[in-house]
Amino acid sequence: MMINRSFITTLLCVGLVAAVMLPLGPLLFPYVRAEVTPVEFQALEAVVSAALGFGLSGLLG
Repeated sequence: MMINRSFITTLLCVGLVAAVMLPLGPLLFPYVRAEVTPVEFQALEAVVSAALGFGLSGLLG
């Protein structure tokens, strides 16, 4: 089974952004956290992290 290098790069970028974003999310977006429930805030963090990770992997090629 051959592993696709592009797929691995995408997973690593998404993981890197998520690893940074999830702990720092409340510090970066304090007003959003006050307006939504904790579950909604975590879902928003996950979506933003994935979008930034996919964008980063697109830039890296």
